[in-house]
Amino acid sequence: MDPPTPSNPSLILVVDDDHGLRFLVTTALEQAGFDVIEAQDGHAGIMAYLEHHPDVVLMDVMMPGMDGFSACAELRGLPGVEHLPILMMTGLEDEESITRAYDAGATDFITKPINYALLGHRVRYMCRSSQITEQLVTSEHRLSNAQRIARLGHWNWDAVTNEIDWSDEALRIVGLAGTPSESSLDEFLSRVPGNDKHRVRQWFHRAIALGEESDLNHCILGHDNSERYIRQQVEAILDDTGQVAHLYGTLQDITELRQAEARIRRLAYFDSLTGLPNRESFKESAKQALELAKRHDRQGALLFLDLDNFKRVNDTLGHNIGDLLLKEIAALLQQAVRVSDVVTHNVFKDKAYDLARLGGDEFTILLPLISRPEDAAVTARRIMELLTQSIQLNGHDVVVTPSIGIAVFPRDGDSVDGILKHGDMAMYHAKRQGKNTFVFYDDSMNQAALKRLMIENQLRKALDRNELSLHYQPQVDTFSGRVCGLEALLRWHNPELGLMMPLEFIPLAEETGLMLAIGEWVLATACRQTKAWIDSGAQIAHIAVNVSVLQFVQKGFPACVARILEETGLEPQVLELEVTESLLMKDAECAVQTLQALKTIGVQLAIDDFGTGYSSLAYLKQFPIDRLKIDRAFIQDIDQDRDNAAIASAVIAMAESMALKVTAEGVETDAQLGFLKATRCDEVQGYFISYPLSTAEMSRFLAKTEEPGSDKTGQSAYRAVGE
Repeated sequence: MDPPTPSNPSLILVVDDDHGLRFLVTTALEQAGFDVIEAQDGHAGIMAYLEHHPDVVLMDVMMPGMDGFSACAELRGLPGVEHLPILMMTGLEDEESITRAYDAGATDFITKPINYALLGHRVRYMCRSSQITEQLVTSEHRLSNAQRIARLGHWNWDAVTNEIDWSDEALRIVGLAGTPSESSLDEFLSRVPGNDKHRVRQWFHRAIALGEESDLNHCILGHDNSERYIRQQVEAILDDTGQVAHLYGTLQDITELRQAEARIRRLAYFDSLTGLPNRESFKESAKQALELAKRHDRQGALLFLDLDNFKRVNDTLGHNIGDLLLKEIAALLQQAVRVSDVVTHNVFKDKAYDLARLGGDEFTILLPLISRPEDAAVTARRIMELLTQSIQLNGHDVVVTPSIGIAVFPRDGDSVDGILKHGDMAMYHAKRQGKNTFVFYDDSMNQAALKRLMIENQLRKALDRNELSLHYQPQVDTFSGRVCGLEALLRWHNPELGLMMPLEFIPLAEETGLMLAIGEWVLATACRQTKAWIDSGAQIAHIAVNVSVLQFVQKGFPACVARILEETGLEPQVLELEVTESLLMKDAECAVQTLQALKTIGVQLAIDDFGTGYSSLAYLKQFPIDRLKIDRAFIQDIDQDRDNAAIASAVIAMAESMALKVTAEGVETDAQLGFLKATRCDEVQGYFISYPLSTAEMSRFLAKTEEPGSDKTGQSAYRAVGE
């Protein structure tokens, strides 16, 4: 060690009552490069230390008042003095004095007479030793803090004693704090729960036998007997014979990490709203079920469930009620599926689940083993029975029904994605069949889905390609026989698909949102063409245009109608917008607001397909309606079917009492026309008058019916023009 430099010399405290000796020691140390302060007795030495905090203390043993032994002991009692180098100077050579000096806390001693030439070296090495000790203490303290923060302990097993020596942190982690640091393996195993005890013992003995590095995660009981999780790692030290002499191990408390992983895994595999397994969890379980079904030549079933009209609950009662409904549905589904239907397994415990929430209002139920497909139908019926009950949610009575698609595997798919896809297809078929039912998947659905996809792809391009057109069907005044109005009917002619009727593509257009653009095109085209016919002299009192659900619920729909009327120049009272009865009854209060906004513009309003939506007469009185259109289902066989005749007569009489006009659709025979005349129906339309005509055909039809002497019912005119 180099001598202390003047810029950073060590400070030495010399305590001796002999002034001459103190002078010689001080001189020797200063020549060796140290800074020195002096004290003449024990009390003065302690005071000097407290004031200057020297790096080394040289203290005489025999001094008046407080001797060196007492002063040394008192210094050691001060905080932060545990490792201060204290060199005792004594002329005593007896062993008892030396022992007493060490007992008092001396670091070392030096006998008189002192070799002053060597004194500087002796003190210098004491300084070096002190610095190293301080560094070790600091390092040990930092390591201890780091291990405490990291909840990391260590242990050492000795092959000779068969005992394990534990660090303080290790003892605390394993719940043995306050016990001797040395203990046997059995004492440690007493803190390991029964499920893990055998596994830990085997791991420990395997480490002794093989001498290989290894690790193990297991459970242990903490100081309060709560379960904790630790990770142990071990390495072996071999003796000259190749046998394990020591095992050095570390253990870390990973409870919080394990809990965090569990929370993350739960977020990844479970739905936060209902607590049910989510799509990922379901797919893992379904994969296992499918593999077992293939391996053991058995069959299972997937039930794909969607709540009917769930969006209406969210839109009318709010998303909070919607969330409550989903929780209640999850609970009801758990009741509906028996324990024998169990499918999805909890990744944390051995508890089993039987259903999952895929997202939104979609749920799946997996039956991994069924004897026949009818077993899945039994479960579907049980679900439908439970879900049709009224549910109380914050003072609201809510009734929802399920549409369920059933896919049997492996018959209906050899992959999880395939089964889900086919279950989804079957569910949509259940919705198209009227909802609140279940449907089994069959291959024809796949063909229908492919065709549906093709139709959707082509429909997206229909407007840009000018493939859409309007046909018009005349509406005739029942008494005068004159054409008084037209109904615009949409047609789509695609080069690949041919002529497509509205029922084939309108529902798809509404589902995909394409109906907004198509509906606006229909409205603008019908208004523009009607204005052209009126300008050419045609007597058209109204042009009827059907309004889709998607258009009607848009907040900007009335403004869109006003804009189109202004752009085309058509008088507002000529435009008659037809909305279905079922559309109005979905949300009658909102419907009234929209209808009133349209009436403010000045357009006419009609309820299409009246009699099929079971509307309330109380609501009907609130609707600012101008016309009712009797559905063709009530016109068929009206001259022979007493029920149809009674319904048609009642609608006409009711409309007359409410000052509403009535148009009968689907008139195909002279007998039907005669009955409607007798019951004072205002207008009729149907094949008996004319089929829907293209724009050019309708232009000729209108011109023909305006000729002097023409058949005012339009029959001869149609034959002349249409055929």
